[in-house]
Amino acid sequence: MSLGDTRRSELDINPVLNGRYSPRAFSDRAVTDAELELVLEAARWAPSSMNEQPWRFLVTRRGGDGHAALLATLNHSNQVWADKAPVLILAMAHRTLSRIGQENFHARHDLGIATAQLTAQATALGMGVHILGGFNALLARETFAIPEDFDIVSVLVLGFPGDADQLTDNLKERELRRSPRRSLNELVHYGSFRG
Repeated sequence: MSLGDTRRSELDINPVLNGRYSPRAFSDRAVTDAELELVLEAARWAPSSMNEQPWRFLVTRRGGDGHAALLATLNHSNQVWADKAPVLILAMAHRTLSRIGQENFHARHDLGIATAQLTAQATALGMGVHILGGFNALLARETFAIPEDFDIVSVLVLGFPGDADQLTDNLKERELRRSPRRSLNELVHYGSFRG
């Protein structure tokens, strides 16, 4: 599937942003070390409050260390398709500001920006990223011995989009349908908040 097949906005936004979607069908094509480094490097250059850079990514590759364990933390409904993707990434945010030892109230926001940049770079390379909240964070913390001052936020499923026909009928329908977005009128307020 190419970016042109997934155009969503009627406005002339950047094609990478317009082509982004959350695939469930992944091809057998591997993500090279160079490609993986590029998407992680894009995340590294995200802005953050006080330049704290609170995001952390635990990266696993199918067949490699930690992959089966991370896959096992996903809800079963996500495991049935995510196991085809070559890369699973556990995304975390460090809650404490390193300079002053206080809570970083912007840590998840900053992780979100880093994840968005990772996603944009992956899309530019022809890959797809499906960001999951459907997983057991407690199990992930225990499995990978993640310290308590890290919020375990999401699992990123990364790879090259594949054939939707490999999915079950209900997942295929969701793969081929692009999720709508609220209108700008609902999301944006000018001058005062309308509720």
